[in-house]
Parts: sequence; structure tokens; C-alpha cells
Amino acid sequence: MGKKWIKLVSFAMAGILSIGLAACSSSNSESTPAATTGSESSAISEGVDYTQGESYTFIFGTDGAEDTVNGLVVNYMVDQLNELTGGRIVVQKYFNGSMGTDTELCEATQAGDVTFFNGSTAFTANFVTELSAVDLPFLYSNAAQFRATMDEPEVQEFYNERYNENGFVLLGFYDQGMRQMTSNKKIQSIEDIAGQKIRVMENELHIAIWNALGANPTPMAFSEVYMALQQGTIDAQENPFEVIYANKLYEQQKYIIMTNHLPASHNLLISKTIFDSLSATDQELILLVGAAAIQYAREQCDSRLSERMDLVTTAGSEIVTLEDSVLAEMQEKCESVYDTARQKYGDAQVDMQIQAAEKNKK
Repeated sequence: MGKKWIKLVSFAMAGILSIGLAACSSSNSESTPAATTGSESSAISEGVDYTQGESYTFIFGTDGAEDTVNGLVVNYMVDQLNELTGGRIVVQKYFNGSMGTDTELCEATQAGDVTFFNGSTAFTANFVTELSAVDLPFLYSNAAQFRATMDEPEVQEFYNERYNENGFVLLGFYDQGMRQMTSNKKIQSIEDIAGQKIRVMENELHIAIWNALGANPTPMAFSEVYMALQQGTIDAQENPFEVIYANKLYEQQKYIIMTNHLPASHNLLISKTIFDSLSATDQELILLVGAAAIQYAREQCDSRLSERMDLVTTAGSEIVTLEDSVLAEMQEKCESVYDTARQKYGDAQVDMQIQAAEKNKK
């Protein structure tokens, strides 16, 4: 177990500054992660024997494919928990929505029927409504800025509380890169977007973004997207390269337009009902492995991006880079989305998100 333990510790140590560990008292009904500093590393102790205690069989469900960052996170956590506990904690893993859609998995996690869930924050926003404000259009110029924004102590504390209030314990935020538009029309201007029937997630702000850009946003389950593109039911969709490649969307779309309008923001969660029922030692372990998994996810996302871009172009899709002036015009068109967010979530939250993003602009 030595080498893998060292690797786990190094991931967790790297992640502590950004996502922190949670208060682990089993008698504490508020399972709220508290920000820590690099010096507060007592929870990461090679001397803790996690093989002792009650045995569990947990369920980890995701709507993502195994060969995506989402899938890698599932495998990482399952392997680490099994190894560190000597098989005392076994996690059954379900990919590709085999246990339900993102929304259904969120509901099952909230109820305690599913232990772990990872997926898009846009779907989790159906249960933690304030999460929609994470997806303010063109707020983040790249994934690194998004990560640093979500790691800000004020931002982290705010969302930790919102998750707790709604039946989840947040283990951390990660992403699958920036979201891009794909289409069979070569989009090079705002005018080219007009009327494009684009599949979006069932999320109010996502719909508002594409309405503001003049498209025809069409909420649709992701499992239906490939067939809908093939049959011409929709003209376009938007996702990060990770998803475009893993689900072969490039087979039905000639162009990948570098809109970079949003990060493909994801959350890693455990059911609060289940978390609160665990011993302090097992809570500590879950938080430790979760922190390491977030760091691992971010590293994997970055290391896979250029390869995914090469693979889709080799398969025949063309990557279209938009002029800065076009991106600026798109951002201006989306100002109305910020007004919508302020009306729905309040100035304080929107300003917090904007200020944290500005602070971490690179």
C-alpha cells in the first residue's frame, strides 16, 4: 500500500489549500467542510489504520462514460477506498447513467439510496438552486480561473452550506474543461448562431445564454443527443472536448466552435444522510480521498485536453477559433443573463462569484 498511499497523500496535500477538509465529528449534524491551511495536515496521517471498523458496500453512480474525467474520478475513489480500508469499504460503480440520469442520481444521493455522485453542477442545481450562478457566461477565461474561483474560502463556504442544507456533503469542484459549441454550420459570427437549434441541459441559465445569443435552445437528455444530431432534430450542441470525443459527437458534427462560454463545472458529492452515519474516522477518510480525487481530476483534465482535440480533428471535425471581437460581442449579448441571475439569486451571490473570478484572472 506504500506507494499508492504516498500518491494519495501528495494529491490530498496539494488539494487541501484549495478545497479543504471537513469537520469530521460524527456528533456534528452540520457536515460543513472548513477551510484549512497547509500546516493543518494532521488528518493526513500514515499512522491511521483505516482497515478497522464497520464494513460497508456503497454505490457510486455517474451519468458519465468510464473513459472521461468523470469516470476516472469514480475509479480513483473506488480503488483508493478499497485499498486503504483493506476491502472493508467496497464501492459498486455505475457508469453511463445505468442507474439513472444526473437528475435521478442526485435525487437518489439526496435520499441516501446512492452514496456517491459526480456530475455537472448544472443538473445538481435542480436540488441546490444557487449553483446555477456558477454558470455565469464568459466569466472565466479558462478552467484554471474557474478552479481558483471555486477554491476561494468565501465561495467554498457559501456553497458548502447550500449543499448541506439540501442533503449533500460537497467533496469538491472540478471540471472537464471549457464548453464548446458544435454544429454542422461553420459559426464565425453572432449572425451565424441565429436560429441554430442547440441542445442544452435543463438549466435556466444555460437556456438564457443561448436565447441571448439568438439560438433556439432545446433542453434534452444527453442520452438522446447523438440520435437527435443524426436525425437532424437539433442542429448543434455544446460540451467540452472530453465529452465530444467520448460520445463520438464528432461523427455527427463538422465543426467545433471555440466559444469557451462556460466551464464544464462538476461536483463530487456524498449523501449527507450516509456521511453523518459514519464514524469520525471514516468521515475523515472519505474527505481525504475526496480531496485527492479532486486534485487528480483536475490534473487528468489538463493532461487529456490536447489529445482529445487532436483525436476529433483526426476524425474529420474542424476546430473553429472565433475572433476576439466576436467573443466580446457574445459576452455583451449575455449581459441580460447576469440581470436574470441577480433577480433570481441576489446581488450578493452574483457579486461574490464575479469578484472571486476577477481576483483569479490570469
